[in-house]
Amino acid sequence: MTPVEKNDKAPIVCGTDFSATATEAVDIAALLARRLKTKLVLVHVDQLYRSLISDSAVLNEATLQRRQDLDDEVRRVRNSETNVEGQFLSGPAFDQLVTAAVTAKARLIILGAVGHGLARRVLLGSIAERTAETSPIPTLVVRPGGKLGSWLRAEYELRVLVGYDFSAASDAALAWVNELGKIGELETTVLYTNWPPDEARRLGYKGPLPLDANPQEIQKNLEQDLKKRVARFLPKQKAKAMVEPGWGTPEGYLFELASRQDIDLIVVGTHQREGLGRVLLGSVSRAVLHHAKMSVAVIPPPGTTVPNYAE
Repeated sequence: MTPVEKNDKAPIVCGTDFSATATEAVDIAALLARRLKTKLVLVHVDQLYRSLISDSAVLNEATLQRRQDLDDEVRRVRNSETNVEGQFLSGPAFDQLVTAAVTAKARLIILGAVGHGLARRVLLGSIAERTAETSPIPTLVVRPGGKLGSWLRAEYELRVLVGYDFSAASDAALAWVNELGKIGELETTVLYTNWPPDEARRLGYKGPLPLDANPQEIQKNLEQDLKKRVARFLPKQKAKAMVEPGWGTPEGYLFELASRQDIDLIVVGTHQREGLGRVLLGSVSRAVLHHAKMSVAVIPPPGTTVPNYAE
């Protein structure tokens, strides 16, 4: 989300396939648009496999039905006194959503998350994950049944967990949470997980090294560094900084803490690696999007540009 005070008119883009999950995401997007007094751009991407449908009449009828569904959804949202427009697009969904958001100079893309079954995780990977990990604009993936609506109605203090790693993308995630705090009350935890041998090597530590903990002086330095970063980017927010050493994956620690603290929203930066590097190095944001049981916001680093999908 770009700073509210600097870009008041930047719209919100929300993708929909008219499912119940998508409808909940649209309602969250509409609430947020009203709170920010900005426009909601409601996008449906037609993904009919035209090459597989030989009957043009069937294809045209299906397309007309989807256009009518979009008109109906726009009308429903407009009845809630939201400034909304609809866009009916064709092509790869993540490509079209990102392009629509960039063209509109949007502050945020919102999508509904699918469930946790294998087939649904594949679908999530093909749309929400690829949108979040390639978009130069922050992406919010809404899980059904969450507390975002209550928070936007000022009925609830949102519990936010930020996965942090001292990168530019993580700094952008903290800055985004700071903007979120201007909309409603937050209780924020910032978690940095590390592998003790790496930190010891980086800092030139030569003493004994516990297997499952940082040496006291390293732990203290990391906690001080993290608190300084949190204070810099969240100067007026109620925020707690935590350093967790260990041998597991960062997302594993995020999930464990999110469950323990009943977190409503996980926020992570994305390094937006492409091609083979993305596969070999892995992605915390992708793992969080696949497996988190709560809503997830993925924040790109500053200066991110739109990928060339033709390459």
